[in-house]
Amino acid sequence: MSHERLTNPSSSTAMTGSGTDGRPQAEAGHVESDTGRDPGLDALERRVAERTRELARANARLQEQVRESERAVHLQATLYRIAALGHEQDSNEAFYRSIHQAVGELLDAESFCIALKSDDGQWLEFPYYVDSSGAELARRPMGRGMSEYAIRHARTIRLEADEINALIARGEVDAATYGTPAISWLGAPLMSARGVMGVVVVQSYRSDLHYTPQDADLLTFVSYQIASTLQRRQQAEALQTLNARLEQRVQERTRELRRQIVVRERTQKQLKHQVMHDSLTGLPNRLYLRERLERALFAQNLDPARRFALLYLDVDRFKLFNDGLGHGVGDEVLRIVSARIADCVRSPDIVGRLSGDEFAVFLENCPQPESACLVAERIHARMAEAIEVGGRNLHVSVSIGIAISQQSYRTVDQLLHDADTALYRAKAAGRRRFVLFDETLHTSAMNVLDLEQQMRDALDKEQFASYFQPIVRLADGSVTGYEILIRWRHPQRGVLLPDQFLPAAEEAGLIETIDWHMYRLACQAAPALLGRDRVLNLNISPCHFHNRNFPRRLLDLAAWAGVATDQLCVEVTESSLLSDPEAAAEILGALDEAGVRIALDDFGTGYSSLSHVHRFPLRTLKIDRSFIGPLEPGPRQRSTAIVSAVLSLACSLNLDVVAEGVENAAQRDVLLSMGCVHAQGFLFGRPAPPDFWLSALQACPPDPARVTTGLP
Repeated sequence: MSHERLTNPSSSTAMTGSGTDGRPQAEAGHVESDTGRDPGLDALERRVAERTRELARANARLQEQVRESERAVHLQATLYRIAALGHEQDSNEAFYRSIHQAVGELLDAESFCIALKSDDGQWLEFPYYVDSSGAELARRPMGRGMSEYAIRHARTIRLEADEINALIARGEVDAATYGTPAISWLGAPLMSARGVMGVVVVQSYRSDLHYTPQDADLLTFVSYQIASTLQRRQQAEALQTLNARLEQRVQERTRELRRQIVVRERTQKQLKHQVMHDSLTGLPNRLYLRERLERALFAQNLDPARRFALLYLDVDRFKLFNDGLGHGVGDEVLRIVSARIADCVRSPDIVGRLSGDEFAVFLENCPQPESACLVAERIHARMAEAIEVGGRNLHVSVSIGIAISQQSYRTVDQLLHDADTALYRAKAAGRRRFVLFDETLHTSAMNVLDLEQQMRDALDKEQFASYFQPIVRLADGSVTGYEILIRWRHPQRGVLLPDQFLPAAEEAGLIETIDWHMYRLACQAAPALLGRDRVLNLNISPCHFHNRNFPRRLLDLAAWAGVATDQLCVEVTESSLLSDPEAAAEILGALDEAGVRIALDDFGTGYSSLSHVHRFPLRTLKIDRSFIGPLEPGPRQRSTAIVSAVLSLACSLNLDVVAEGVENAAQRDVLLSMGCVHAQGFLFGRPAPPDFWLSALQACPPDPARVTTGLP
C-alpha cells in the first residue's frame, strides 16, 4: 500500500467503490496538506490487515480439515481391510498375521498377541503372538495372568508398570504367569454373543513408548472387528452380507472425502493401476489382458485382415522351486521370469501374468504364425540362462501354447481355451517347448472327452474285463501264478489294450474306479484257477498310495472272494514309488505284515532300483522285458550281464525273480542256464479270460516245449 498523498483527481476517481460502511471511497479522497496523513488510508490498511489475518486463520483451519480427512481415509481403509479378512480363505496363521499388520498401522504393535478361551473355558490358547522380548507363550490353564485379568473384567485395560506391580502385590495377577515385565500394557476383550471369547493385547518394553487413551479406543474398536471376523469365518453367508454393507459405507465415505482432496485424480489413477496390474511382478493382470483381447477381437471383426496372437506360458516345475526353496524364492523366480519375457517383446505387445506361474503374451500385430513362433523361440533362448536366486543357480524353462486369431473366434474365452489346450500339449510332450494350436488339437481334446464318457458308460455296463497271463516255472513249465491285465471290450472297436485308454482314465480320475472293478473280477475268478499254491498278481496304480485305507479294502475283497493273503501279490512300478515314497512304504508295509507278497515290476528301468530294494518290503523282482529281448545263445552280451547281476542280487537278498517278455525258446534256454526260476511271456501264454485258462488246466498238464496261445 502506497503512503503518498493522492493529488491527482483521476487517481481519486479510480479508488471509487464500496468501503466497509457501504459509502463510496471517493468521498474520503480529499487531499490534505503535504505534512498531514489521510485518516481514510489508515483505516483501509487496518481493515486489509485484519482481513488478511482472518484469511490466514481460515486457511489454517482448512488445512487441518484436509489432514483430518486424509487420516480418516487411512483409518477407514485400514478398518475395512480388517473386516474384509473374514472373507478370505487363508490359513489361520496368515489370517492372524494380517490382523497384526492391520493393527500395526493404527498403533505401535511391536509386541502383539491374540489369546482365546477354549470351548470349555478351562484353557487359554495363544493362536498367534509376536513378542519383542523373545518370550514364548504356550497353552495354559485359565489362571491369573494379565490376559485373564482383562477377560475377567470384560473391558479394555490400559496399565503402566507401577499399576501392574500393584496388581501383582494385591494377588490379582500372578507374577509367574505374567512373564517379562512390560513398561506399558494394553488389552481389549474379544466379545461374542456368549460373552468374552478372548483378548487382543499389545505391550511395550520401551521407556519411550506408552499407550494413550486414544490407543485404547482404537484397540477397543479393533477388538470388535477381530471378534466379529473370527465368528464370521464360520458363518460365510452372514460374513458376505456384513462385508457388503461395510464396503458400501466405506465407498460412500471415501467418495465424500475424495471430493475434498485436491489429489483425487492421482489417487484414482493409482487405484486403477492396482486393479489392472499384478502386485508381485507389476505386469498387467488377467483383467487388463481380457480387455485388450476384447478390443482386438472387435477390431478384427471390422478388419478381417488384421490378425493377432496369444502365447500362453507356464513355468515348468515351478512347484518344486516354491515348495523346496520357499515362497520367497518362488516369488523372486516369477519376477525374474516376467522380466525376461518382457525383454522378448516390443511395444505395443503386452506381457501379462494370469495367475500363479502362468503368463501370457499378446502380439497385437501378428499376420503370420511364424512371427509368434519366433517370439516363442526368443523366450526359450532367454530362459536358457541360469537364474541366481536364494544362493542357488536355478535353470528355469517354460512351456508355451500359441493361438492365432481366427474369424471363428467370438469371445476371449475361446481364444484362451485354445491357447491353454496348446500349452497342455506342450507340457505333455516333455515341457520346454511350444505348440501351435490347430484343429487337430481341438479334435484330439474332443476325442479325449468322448473317450472319458465312453469309459464311464463301460463301467456301468461292465465292459471292462480281467485277463490272466500265466507265470510259469522254467524248469517244467508249470503255472505258478497269474498276472491280471485289464481289457476293454468296446462295442464298436473290439478288445482294447490298456495303453489305448488307461492314460485318458488317469487324466479323467477314473483309474481308481477301474482298478477296483478289475480287482473284484479277478478275485471272483481266482479261487478256481489258483488252487492251493498259485499266486494272483495285481498291478497297483500310484493313485492308491494316496489312500491309507487301501490295504484294508484289498484284504477285505480277498477275504470276500476266498483268496488267501499269501496267494496275493501286488506289483508296483518304480515310477509309482517315486510319487510318494513315504505313503508307499506305509501301505506296502501293511500289506506285507498281512502276508501279501510285494513285487517290483519293470526292475532296472527306474531311477533308484537298488534303493527301492533296500527300502521297501519286496519279495519278487520282475526283470523288464527290455533286458530279455536281446538274450540269445552265444558270447556274453550286455543284457546277459545285466540279467545275471539281477539274479545274483536277488539270490543274495533271498528274493524271487520273474523274467518278463519271454517270447521264444532261445530266451527261455538262456534264462534256464543262468539259473532263473520263473518267467512269463507269449511263449507260455498270451493274456486271456479266466475261463480259457481254467479249460486249459483241466484239459492237459503244462508242457514247457509247447507254446500255448491265448486270446489276443
